[in-house]
Amino acid sequence: MRGHALFRYAAVAALVACYVTIILGGNVIASDSGLGCPSWPACNGSFTPLPTVSGASAVEWAHRVSAFFLAVVIVILSAFALAYERRRPVLLKLSLFSLVLVVALALLGGAVVDSSLNLALVLLHFALATILFGVLLILVLLSNLRSLSRRWVNWAVKAGEEHEVDPYGFAGADPADDGAARSGSSPGPEG
Repeated sequence: MRGHALFRYAAVAALVACYVTIILGGNVIASDSGLGCPSWPACNGSFTPLPTVSGASAVEWAHRVSAFFLAVVIVILSAFALAYERRRPVLLKLSLFSLVLVVALALLGGAVVDSSLNLALVLLHFALATILFGVLLILVLLSNLRSLSRRWVNWAVKAGEEHEVDPYGFAGADPADDGAARSGSSPGPEG
């Protein structure tokens, strides 16, 4: 498999993982489970608390596991960017920026728990997660731009051939007509 294809797949995987992590984070807030694991990064004194996780702890732990998976995927994405995307500096920079963002999000998530869910930190955490999602979405779009633009152009050409599109109603209009006939006034001096 070519390097650019690996990068594209990693970008899509990171976008999906980010989406899932944001949804699970929203579930943490909606279910009031933010302190289900009162310490960070461990949960109830363990990094693998699976036998003891239930209720609010399970909701919070699911968010943390998905965030860890997201971080791993972004590390892989950044490694692929360094290996295969040096000729496309925008992809390289966005990949490395996503790595910085995911580290900041992890540390901020710990600060949110340590502060007993300080509202300003919770909002900042969500804002950074939204920015990360946007960066990953741009990465996915830019990394697939060539194939997407080719498909969109082919679709537009086919759509244009199948349907006579005249969104402004100019079909059959006389170029000499200055609009006077539509307004009811005569174009000449006899008016």
